[in-house]
Amino acid sequence: MYPVFNTAIKTVLNNWTALQFAVQQQAGGKESAAVAEWMVGVLEQYFYENEDLDGEEVADYLATIMDQELNTLVEDESDLQVGECLCRLYQLCVAGQESAVMDELSKMPKCDLTACRVQEQDESEMDAPQLVADQMNELQLIDSGGDAVSETPPRELTELEKQQLQDEADGWTVIRKGNKKR
Repeated sequence: MYPVFNTAIKTVLNNWTALQFAVQQQAGGKESAAVAEWMVGVLEQYFYENEDLDGEEVADYLATIMDQELNTLVEDESDLQVGECLCRLYQLCVAGQESAVMDELSKMPKCDLTACRVQEQDESEMDAPQLVADQMNELQLIDSGGDAVSETPPRELTELEKQQLQDEADGWTVIRKGNKKR
């Protein structure tokens, strides 16, 4: 156990804007501040129980806690920065370089929530059924003997899209590559 590492975790988490904003907004309910305090011990234990952690593993762990405990999705990749920082500080503690840890902590930028705000939900973030319903309402349909036709002709499907539609019709589940999100 490294007492300086506990201090390092507290300092890093207290200066993590995503976490502090979630706490300020009580994203996890009235217990949000208690969850943030609890995270210090949980993270410390996570490091002691797992050898050779890398920043991405710690970031995934942080993202899971933020999602499950504080109903917050971190999409700015700050969880990766926090994970890498904690791994670096832990390695310094293991190497007995507590003064280097304290020096890094003193240089760490402080959390400033004044520029943070809750983002209003726009149409692109609406739930899919509502978005589809809205789009259906906007369509202008022409009755042509029972066939509904939009004013603009449909675009030609690519071979890949045709194959995916056939696979889905055959009962296959198609997994499409998407943007990585944190």
